[in-house]
Amino acid sequence: MHIIRRFYDLKRLINKKAKLSPDLLVGFVPTMGALHDGHISLLKESTKECDLSICSIFVNPTQFGESRDLKRYPKPIEKDIELLIQNKCDILFLPSVEEVYPKTYTQQEFDLNGLETVFEGKSRVGHFQGVCNVIYRFFDQIKPNKAYFGQKDFQQTVVVKKLVEITGLKTAICVVPIKREPNGLAMSSRNARLTANGKKDASFICHALMLIKNNLKSFGVDKSVEMAKQHISKFQNAKLDYLIVAETKTLKETKQHKDQKIIALVALDYEGVRLLDNMILN
Repeated sequence: MHIIRRFYDLKRLINKKAKLSPDLLVGFVPTMGALHDGHISLLKESTKECDLSICSIFVNPTQFGESRDLKRYPKPIEKDIELLIQNKCDILFLPSVEEVYPKTYTQQEFDLNGLETVFEGKSRVGHFQGVCNVIYRFFDQIKPNKAYFGQKDFQQTVVVKKLVEITGLKTAICVVPIKREPNGLAMSSRNARLTANGKKDASFICHALMLIKNNLKSFGVDKSVEMAKQHISKFQNAKLDYLIVAETKTLKETKQHKDQKIIALVALDYEGVRLLDNMILN
């Protein structure tokens, strides 16, 4: 596995391989490190579908509202490198902040049609504009054919698809299903900050989503969501931010469950850790 730190060197290597294989398909998995099986599921999709798989590790400062949250983000780089090698990653892109955001770069404000201001965007103002700036930089420089994102951060996948649409970038966005712990907890780098008991008990989040899915046809959206909220309220260390049902394409909250693709989205603080999950309902 190549470890590369500059866009120039990365593009030169991609061009070299493209000369040997004109139909080269490049897959890209952007991450912030602290890798787990969820990330690896993205990499496996890339290695299955593409000729060259690139994984980036970059803790993007522009998507963190609080510097404290940025400082606390885990950075086990040696373990990450070993995991990527084991899973046949071709290139690890490991840029510095100065490489991604040189002095000549001006942070952009993308017109996302309001997708960045609801749900996570409402609770974390500016977060998705930060995501879009780093993704735009990566896509514009690397020009991957496909990029792989996890369904766990569903709103992010909708936002990135919108970014590609409005900027004319040619990268296809591939969304990979959520990878879960045996107890149903959605895999996340933030799970490492939970206590052992907290990680075990956090299965209640997935169970709440299942309550919505299983009761939707019989009781409708409002009643099913209320049942799920009551389930969450049984856990003292859980502080619910939002639990809603929305259209998958527009992220508009809906009370309907027929004739459209809908998803249940939840975010809460548990043991002081912000956890996200979602479940497609039909």
